[in-house]
Amino acid sequence: MSKDMKRLQLRLPSDNPIFMVNSEERSKKADEWLQMGAKIERLELAIKKLEKLLSQSGNVQPEIPKDKKKEMEKRDIRLIKSILGED
Repeated sequence: MSKDMKRLQLRLPSDNPIFMVNSEERSKKADEWLQMGAKIERLELAIKKLEKLLSQSGNVQPEIPKDKKKEMEKRDIRLIKSILGED
């Protein structure tokens, strides 16, 4: 089953790197680049959120019991995935 496809018309400068891609593969490559750009944007937003949290927390480093570290690591991974929209 194929994806539902929509057309997107863009005006780009003639020196845009997409025009170095073979015309037969250009649409696929443009889609890949747009997907990567969206992921990068989500990562940048996640970094900003994390930086804000870190700046609010100050320099206090609490002692964490070893048995709690694994549990916290799992929660950290879930938090990062939720920020990135990968729930």
